[in-house]
Amino acid sequence: MDQGISKDFNLSALRRHYTHPHELYAALRTHDSLYFDAASQCWLVTGYAPLVAILDDSRFSSRLGASASIFPPSVGKQMLFMDGEAHQRAQNVMLRPLARMVKSMPDDIRAYVQAILAKAEKRGEIDIVQDFASPLSLWAIAQVLGIPVSDEETLHQLERWSDTFGDVTSGYFRGKLQDIRQMEQYFRGLIATKRRAPSDDLLSAFILAHEVFSEDELVANCMMVFTAGRITTKKLLGDGVPLLAQQWAQLRANEQEHPKSNVKSLGEELLRLITPTRYLVREAVEDVDLSSQFPGKHQIRQGEKVLLFLEAADYDPAVFTQPTHFEPARRPNKHIAFGFGSHQCPGAALARVEIQIGLETLLATAETLQRKPGAAPTWNPNPNLGGATSWTLLFHSAS
Repeated sequence: MDQGISKDFNLSALRRHYTHPHELYAALRTHDSLYFDAASQCWLVTGYAPLVAILDDSRFSSRLGASASIFPPSVGKQMLFMDGEAHQRAQNVMLRPLARMVKSMPDDIRAYVQAILAKAEKRGEIDIVQDFASPLSLWAIAQVLGIPVSDEETLHQLERWSDTFGDVTSGYFRGKLQDIRQMEQYFRGLIATKRRAPSDDLLSAFILAHEVFSEDELVANCMMVFTAGRITTKKLLGDGVPLLAQQWAQLRANEQEHPKSNVKSLGEELLRLITPTRYLVREAVEDVDLSSQFPGKHQIRQGEKVLLFLEAADYDPAVFTQPTHFEPARRPNKHIAFGFGSHQCPGAALARVEIQIGLETLLATAETLQRKPGAAPTWNPNPNLGGATSWTLLFHSAS
């Protein structure tokens, strides 16, 4: 093993190289896909098999544990940090209304995407994050929760507050905690309004499930849905479309030849390549010995934390042939961009609809799409969520 690489087998190095991590992932996975980092006292999981095994093992908890005291109370009350029956009840509240919205929203999503692309046509270029991925994800999640979309100033304020909420939830302490308190206040007010006049949206469904959520849990989960629903889709499209721009003509031809099925598999391959949430954290609630299942000394002690790198697992060559290659028609594609097991993202179906309609409409609208010379992306410094915050492409319509 190259000692120049092996010395970087630690959490600090993985955070430092978050924009280009895959060479380090590959070296670490080859060395030990379930590796104990003595510096951080955490297990670093980069292999697909151990990762899905741990996510499906009730001996590992998603609760914040002893570190909860350093978070604002609303952070710890999200269903992300629930286990067992409590988590399942909370997740079930989301599934039925979200399934209904998946069926009812496509036409509205398509119309919205067409409108934002019409603005880009006039300019001849598009910031694929700020002009496409960000407004689409913000508008869609506001519709889902029943947040008025006509008040753009409030929507953008919520967007800024939720960036702070997402940073803190993912363990990156940046921004003002006042942002989280203001976001809480907004949702408490919206909840009071919805109690008086419920409508056909997810927030009203949360309110009606009064036996599942306390008032504080209700607020926290509204904040979680708003934040997760926009940040992950924004990252997927914001990072993914510039990748597609490198073979835009071929992708357009494929879409014209195989509409619908082509863009579906294209979206799944982007999810594998981008994997919006970089890693999840679990804590062992008892001693767990995985040495017989994954050869090596893998005795995880009660209280030890396990960092599960979803984006590393999605490049594991044991599961994905030529994992660094972009294969739009890859099948099978058993990526875990939305997690695995009981904590798999309940909004995955809705996110897929946004992604597929966004890509389908962009492919139909843009005859040419290419990277703008000299226009380098800017990056979100959060080492877990990451993603581009701005990336300008040259854009010419097919009309």
